[in-house]
Amino acid sequence: MKRSRVHLFARFVAFCTLLLVMSGAGVTSSRGQPRQALFQNVHVAAAVADTFLIVGLLIWLFRAGARAWLPRVGWSTLAVLVVDAGLGALQQHGSSGPLAGTLHAWLAALLFAAVAAIALFTSSSWQREAELVRDYGWPSLRFLSSTAAFLVAVQVGFGAGFRHSAVGVMPHLLGALVVAIFIIIVGAFVTTQFPKHASLRPMAVAFMTITGIQVFLGMGAFLMRMMNTAGSLVFLTISVAHVATGSLTLAAGVMLAIEIRRSVLPRAQEAA
Repeated sequence: MKRSRVHLFARFVAFCTLLLVMSGAGVTSSRGQPRQALFQNVHVAAAVADTFLIVGLLIWLFRAGARAWLPRVGWSTLAVLVVDAGLGALQQHGSSGPLAGTLHAWLAALLFAAVAAIALFTSSSWQREAELVRDYGWPSLRFLSSTAAFLVAVQVGFGAGFRHSAVGVMPHLLGALVVAIFIIIVGAFVTTQFPKHASLRPMAVAFMTITGIQVFLGMGAFLMRMMNTAGSLVFLTISVAHVATGSLTLAAGVMLAIEIRRSVLPRAQEAA
C-alpha cells in the first residue's frame, strides 16, 4: 500500500513537472506578445509548486526505506532541481543570457525524465521479478538504448537553444532527422527480438509513437514560423505541444534504457 501511494504521488509529480515544462515553453513561444506576462506568472507559480512537490516526493522516498540506489537517484534529481531553480530565478530577474536560458529549459526536461524514472522505480511492475531475456543482436540493446536517450537529450538541448536564440534552427532540424531514424532502429530491434515481452515491447512502441508525434508537431511549428504566423494562438499551441512531447520523448527513451538494463542480459552472459 505504501509503495502504491508513493507511485501515485510520483506520477502526479511527473504530471506537474510536465505542466511546468509546458508553461516555460509558453513563455518563450509568446515572447514579445501581451500573453507572455500571463505565461510568466503561471510559470513562476508552477515552478514554486513543483519544487515543493518534488522535495516532498524525495523526502517520502528517503523515509520509506527505499532500496539503497533509489535515494541516490533522488539526490541527483534534487541537484538538477536546485540548479534549474537557480537559473530560473536569474531569468526572472533578467540577469541571464541565452545560454543560461537554454540550460534552464534543458534541465527542466531532464528533471521531468528523472521524476518519470522515479515513478517507474516505484511502480508495481518494478517490484516484481524482471522477465529476463537475452540480447542476441549487434550492436547491443544496452548500447543502442543508452545512445538513443543521449541523442534525444542533445536534441532537446538544440531545441531549447533555438527557442532561446542561442543557436540557429539547422542543428535542431538535422538532429531531428538523425534522432528519429535512430529511435526507429532501436524500436525495431526491441520489437523484433522480443515481440511478446510484457514491458519492453510496449515501451519501445510508446517511444516510437511519441517520437512520431514530436516530429509531426515540430514540422508544423517550423512551417508556421516560415509563414510568419508565429504570433498566432495555433502556433503557440503547437509549439508548446512540441516542447512537451520532446520532454516525453526523452523520458520514454530513459525509461526504455532503464528497462533494457533490467530485463535484457548481455550476449556475453549466454555461455554462463
